[in-house]
Amino acid sequence: MKDLSELVAPERLCCQCDVQSKKRALQTIAELLSKSIEEDELSDIDIFDALLSRERLGNTSLGHGVALPHSRLPNLDEPLAAMITVENGVDYDAVDNEPVDIVVGLLVPEHCNDEHLQILANMAKRFNDAEFREKLRDFEASQMSDLFNYLQQTAPVQDTQPT
Repeated sequence: MKDLSELVAPERLCCQCDVQSKKRALQTIAELLSKSIEEDELSDIDIFDALLSRERLGNTSLGHGVALPHSRLPNLDEPLAAMITVENGVDYDAVDNEPVDIVVGLLVPEHCNDEHLQILANMAKRFNDAEFREKLRDFEASQMSDLFNYLQQTAPVQDTQPT
């Protein structure tokens, strides 16, 4: 199963984005994700529509200022993610009513049901770590490469289920 560090790329990160709404946060995530997909396969508008449709089914906030919008889409070869931190947080209709300032968008191939659920569970565990969340919030807009390096160096959450 892939970890966040394997799913993001430097071009799909943005620190301290100046977005003012949930919709704009989703648009920014869609734009970042589209950088890694051929436009004739999926455009940023296609990705945004998919994320928004999923959001309408149920809010994707995890609490603690984190949201994980996600979707399964055709024309993808492998899962990929984008992450933004938001300068002032946005109203995301979060489960804990807190503004969201960390948004991780996840796309997985349409046929990857189990992997999709495993990645979501792993990310939920990772973002349950207060120290990890706070460290992500500390990166400035000019430090996207530092953020990427931090994600690469941070050990993945270990599966604690008995074998």
